[in-house]
Amino acid sequence: MKKYVVFFLLANTFSSSLQAQKVKMGEFTSEEISMTEVSFEPDAAAVVLWEEGDSKFLSGLIETTYLFRKKILKEAGKSEADVRIPYYVGDSYTEEISGIKAQITNFENGEPSTLKLEKENFYDVDLGNGWKEFRISFPNAQVGSIIEYSYRKSDKNITFLDGWTFQNSIPTLGSQYQIILIPQLQYKMIGQGNKYLTTAEKVEAHGVYSWTLRNLYSLKAEPFMENYGDYKERVEFQLERYQRAGSTSGPEWEDVIGTWEELGDDILDEYVLKGFYRTNPIEKEFLDIDLNGATQKEQAEKAYYFVRDNYTISDESGYWPDKSLSQFLKSKSGTSLELNLALMGILKSLGISCNPVLIGSKGSGRSDLVPIPFLNQFDGILLMATIDGKSQVLDLEDRLAPYGYIGVHKHVKAGLLLEEEKSRLIPIEIKHTSNTIFFTEVSLNDNNDLVMKSILRTYFYQGLNMIHKTRALNDQNEELTKLFTDKEGMTFTNVEVADELLQKNFVSTKFDLTMEGAGNEDLLLFNPLKFSNFSTNPFTQEYRIYPVDFGYPYNEVYNANIKIPEGYELDDYPVAIRITIEGNAVSFIYTPEIIGDNLKVTAKLEVKIPIIEAHKYGDLKFFMESVASKLSEPVILKKIERQ
Repeated sequence: MKKYVVFFLLANTFSSSLQAQKVKMGEFTSEEISMTEVSFEPDAAAVVLWEEGDSKFLSGLIETTYLFRKKILKEAGKSEADVRIPYYVGDSYTEEISGIKAQITNFENGEPSTLKLEKENFYDVDLGNGWKEFRISFPNAQVGSIIEYSYRKSDKNITFLDGWTFQNSIPTLGSQYQIILIPQLQYKMIGQGNKYLTTAEKVEAHGVYSWTLRNLYSLKAEPFMENYGDYKERVEFQLERYQRAGSTSGPEWEDVIGTWEELGDDILDEYVLKGFYRTNPIEKEFLDIDLNGATQKEQAEKAYYFVRDNYTISDESGYWPDKSLSQFLKSKSGTSLELNLALMGILKSLGISCNPVLIGSKGSGRSDLVPIPFLNQFDGILLMATIDGKSQVLDLEDRLAPYGYIGVHKHVKAGLLLEEEKSRLIPIEIKHTSNTIFFTEVSLNDNNDLVMKSILRTYFYQGLNMIHKTRALNDQNEELTKLFTDKEGMTFTNVEVADELLQKNFVSTKFDLTMEGAGNEDLLLFNPLKFSNFSTNPFTQEYRIYPVDFGYPYNEVYNANIKIPEGYELDDYPVAIRITIEGNAVSFIYTPEIIGDNLKVTAKLEVKIPIIEAHKYGDLKFFMESVASKLSEPVILKKIERQ
């Protein structure tokens, strides 16, 4: 939500005669008319043929004119005929939408038939919390339809401009953005993305800046890449300083946000205004709560669990509090930011040093911070405390997380520590060993059923993920067997989940996997490690747009102890292998060992470097295919023929 808004009245504004190349609605090229698929993304259901934005400053606001042209290529692409345009009104009509035009063109034998939309096809919907959404519903959308719409948006917030994202949820053939800057306002401009930095068509002259990018892949999640938002082709703007009338010597420059210290103080002023740096209300609220402890850690843990378990967390995030401290304490609910700030107040009242840290979470656009005071790169906070002489990162966003756990999307490299007159960038290191260990004992029971009695231990964040899955199934009254993917010919039973994160930092999951009547066959064929997450290769697409992000370094260790039943002999089993890829980012070891009447199988997959660049995708795909193949190979036991 937009909170940081600065308004200026500019006496002298001007526009430039330089304009970006324009596309006129209803005028199509032969290539646009005949197009049936996107050459670089042939499975796309729709495509942005062209889009453009043109921003200019008027008195006290910025106005942007938008134009979009899309084509429906497949049945699934018809969803593009429902357009939604969010905008923030707030309490003072910060943003307004006007001048909407829309039309849809269908083709019969190459001849266009265009329908211009009327008022009944437009809707303005109030989403609450100051947000609205303008919706356009295009009738008679068909495969081959071209939809076009344009509108103007005025925005009084000229401190942080919307900027422009050149990519969409569908592929984009051409995207152009132009902004005309005026001398009275000076902005920091930051661009990101591979094409933006390498192949963008850029124009800069007389305060006019323009960028055109072409042939852009769609923005969509890929396996092991949820934070693709950090790789968007994008340009952003933040006001650095503005010119105002001076008292005697003419116009003077006023800095808006010049240093990290100034940026930090501006944010802290808001926290102070909302009461989060006053400990009196905190101390009064928790007067009857036992926060005593032999160590600061014991005190901090009590404070953490009290806030976590007694205050409701809303879905909103950010770094601006909606409620004052007194409102938060009275309502017993708030955003994760407000819970964190309340926890900070409790810790301070206990004499524990604690400060908020602004971060850009993974997927928000900038988990790798730019080293200048650019506020838009942040979207949330953590707490940095000094407890018993050691640094401790804290966060109250996950109601199931134990003390000291931080949401994986907040595992970032650095953040802005907020401290009066001393705010600064600091590194963030969150140590954990989020590994998986699997044990299974394989044998025949008295009913001639093959039974795999198994224990799965998932540590730290892997364990927390298991607890979330378990809670979701319990809330829906579903059986815990749905934690696992069905295995052909085998049945999951006796599933038990023990949450030991608080005491031992792992979750223990017990279950039996049964193959009924297997001992009645001459050949016993089964796979002891098919349970692994990587027994099926997750990387099946031919190409990769984004890097592979495993989240953090970890390993999975699988141990199977197979008792060879009386009357059977070992007929075949997988051979040992050891593989890796260039740079040793991931490795895999598979080791079988025969000990008496037992076959012991051990496998270990280790992710040492969690980010693997897209150009190494081919090697990783082959590696994972080899891993999946090995983990899927069966053990075969054969009945001994009686003489």
